[in-house]
Amino acid sequence: MYVVIDKKSKTILHMMNSRPGEDRKPEDVYPGFDPKTMEMGRAEEQSIPAKFTIEHGKVRSLEPEPPPPKEPTAAEELASLKEAKLAEISHQAFEQRAKLIPDHELTNAALGIYDEDREDMIRETVKAFRAEYHRLETAIHKARSRKELESMVARFPTKPVGHSGKER
Repeated sequence: MYVVIDKKSKTILHMMNSRPGEDRKPEDVYPGFDPKTMEMGRAEEQSIPAKFTIEHGKVRSLEPEPPPPKEPTAAEELASLKEAKLAEISHQAFEQRAKLIPDHELTNAALGIYDEDREDMIRETVKAFRAEYHRLETAIHKARSRKELESMVARFPTKPVGHSGKER
């Protein structure tokens, strides 16, 4: 982007988009350009910083550089890993439960469509998945290292659960 400013007041008089490799003369950018009272600069981007100066025909920002992103502390990194592990376990629980009991069967059981034994089996299976998730959730919150988190394995039911809480 080209910009023409008044030398004395530093007021922007004119701005014009530029193209890569294009080099225009001040008169081509701003007809009536007066080198005694005006200055032209070119910015690399198609925008001009709020605070800038023109040096040797180039726009230079006067705004302070943003600080580099800070490295997360060990505690922040562990908290992030715990959050990711919980999300992974939750996704795994829903995915594996849906293989045993699809969502439409949960809805049918809630509506009372199935007989009592089948409803109990669905209820106990869902309870077993929830119990395993909560067991892991507690263990994840207590974890003190990445290695400890990575070693945690979910033991979700692989078969529907009966009245006694045992897999059928």
